[in-house]
Amino acid sequence: MKNSNFKGKNEDESIDISKSEINAEHILKRIHVHNEDAGGIFSLTTGGMGTGKTAILLSFVDYTIRNFPNEKIFFSNCFFSPLQFVKIGEGRYHIMVKENSGITFHDRNLKLKEVFPPITYFKNNEDLYEKAIPGKLNAVFLPDRVIDTISFIHFLRSVGEWTHLYIDEFSEIAPSFTSGKQWKKIRDLSNDLKEVRKCMINIHTNSQSVSDIDFRCRTKIMCKIFLPGSQADSHSRIEQTAIDNLNEDPVGGSEGYIEMSGKFGRTVFKDIYKPNPKILWEARV
Repeated sequence: MKNSNFKGKNEDESIDISKSEINAEHILKRIHVHNEDAGGIFSLTTGGMGTGKTAILLSFVDYTIRNFPNEKIFFSNCFFSPLQFVKIGEGRYHIMVKENSGITFHDRNLKLKEVFPPITYFKNNEDLYEKAIPGKLNAVFLPDRVIDTISFIHFLRSVGEWTHLYIDEFSEIAPSFTSGKQWKKIRDLSNDLKEVRKCMINIHTNSQSVSDIDFRCRTKIMCKIFLPGSQADSHSRIEQTAIDNLNEDPVGGSEGYIEMSGKFGRTVFKDIYKPNPKILWEARV
């Protein structure tokens, strides 16, 4: 079966969909390889609202929990928005909050009434890492999500073991068009992102558009996933017309392209983490 919607740049012939699916499968396997020669990975998933960006992050978390239960997994959720990580399932996540940060949790189903889930408090990056539970999603809440997350990524370079960090809405951490102190911090972040492969760190992120992210961090992205609603990247072989023809299916899963090291493929990402109607919380600071 031919995929008439997809052409790589400067290509005249359509790619056989079976080959495209094989390429996608190989790239997905590379994401989960624990090989010091291959090293860690920095990925970005883009797409429109409701296309499954967070579901992809959680599917990676689920795979890591099941296959590498002795490793530590961290998740950074946005403030003033639904807590995405609860979709992974009760008993599989561990909420961690920095001491004296003023962070509180509220139930959207109860007119933002404050709720009190079990919380582990930590003092600094070292204490955070020490108290994190292997084999669970450690949802980390830092008072300054930008500066503190950048600091934590720098700290992870010194750990010396496989670690995983998932960041929802990465454009909040490294937005385009910054200045002053934040511009310098993102410059430092881009240097750390360049080293994740050597330091056995897997960082998976999402954003609505690649262009929302600082250009210095964009160039460090190793793997890109394009879902419906994505904007084409000038450094990618995937054309905007191909992205525009992706099928969006909230039940069976949205189609997407995945690209790494000049290779690319097309697959279906199943949204297996539906919202839990019993837990609709948000964090505030």
